[in-house]
Amino acid sequence: MSSKPFGVSSNNLARILYVSTSTTVGGAEKTLYTLATLLDPKRHQAVGVVSVKPEGDYARKLKLQGIPTETMGLTGTPRPADASRLAEIITRLRPDIVHAVMFKAIQLCRLAKPKVEFPFKLVTSPRVHYRTRSVWTLLLDKALKGRDDLLIAECDASRSFLVARLGYAPAKVLTIRNGVDLAGWPVSKVDRQKRRMELRLNAGEVLVGAVGRLDKQKGFATLIEAMSRLKKTDLRCVILGEGPERPRLEALIRKHELEKQVWLYGERTDIVTWLSAFDIGCLPSLWEGLPNTLLEAMALGLPVVASAVDGVPEVVENGKTGILVPPAAPAALAKTLRDLAADPARRAALGSAAHAAVMEKFTVRRMMDEYQAAYDAVLAQ
Repeated sequence: MSSKPFGVSSNNLARILYVSTSTTVGGAEKTLYTLATLLDPKRHQAVGVVSVKPEGDYARKLKLQGIPTETMGLTGTPRPADASRLAEIITRLRPDIVHAVMFKAIQLCRLAKPKVEFPFKLVTSPRVHYRTRSVWTLLLDKALKGRDDLLIAECDASRSFLVARLGYAPAKVLTIRNGVDLAGWPVSKVDRQKRRMELRLNAGEVLVGAVGRLDKQKGFATLIEAMSRLKKTDLRCVILGEGPERPRLEALIRKHELEKQVWLYGERTDIVTWLSAFDIGCLPSLWEGLPNTLLEAMALGLPVVASAVDGVPEVVENGKTGILVPPAAPAALAKTLRDLAADPARRAALGSAAHAAVMEKFTVRRMMDEYQAAYDAVLAQ
């Protein structure tokens, strides 16, 4: 057993290793990037980021920021030998805290913990995906969850699920809501004009924008069905993202003959420039945690229409900072979009209130302060 004092590194900084299921473009991955790059250098040090799956866009960004990043390169279900590989990485980097993000990374870290010959604290962030896990994966989670020292949920809805449905100890589950960086986020008239020209929109057309992985969870089929009810209006829609639902969504667009009204524009890294082009932000999810894309749209002052699911009502005050609609209800979504499109003054009021709410409650500074306080607290246990 190492004689290294627990919670104290050689330079008196708490050493943190982040382990993530992936480093592709996504909300959890973006939060991971923010944490790793914005730690207070007087208190904490990111000694590295490990991606369980092959490297994605955020891995490349982390390297540009000088954060040591490596991948385990797994494309299938992890095996016991992979837990041993991860234990070797942890042993080499000697962190005080391992912070695991998303399901596969969490289970691998739990399996690796007894294989590491020095003590460290395990912090986990499961995100919303626990709600869709199979029975056998939840049984694995139940068997291993006692190895966590702290679990951080991104919203109270997720925390309640983990405590009430999965039996986590309330004292071990903390809510820290996501935050977004507001620096350099005014609406760009140049970007707005450029993107709208790319879509060949005229001045009178109202653009509904949605951002997210093309996955059933995000409810983009509901948005397309809603747009099929709005053919004779000036509403247009662009969806930014990639994922397994693309063929189904493309077929739905063809079925409703919406090729000139709804566009799937793929995964984009320049999201802010696209947000400047939107007139309405839409999040039609079937289930959610606390989505960064919603916060980003609100931060930019966009009026947002979102499904009233899980953590979304913790962000959107219905009728004041946005409009909430039932999930999987295309008729209700279509009516809301039609009404907003016809009322520029209400769009402006909702957008202004949304911006103020993010400024008050959902900044990156607040999020970082809460995470770092959590790290200090878990080390002091």
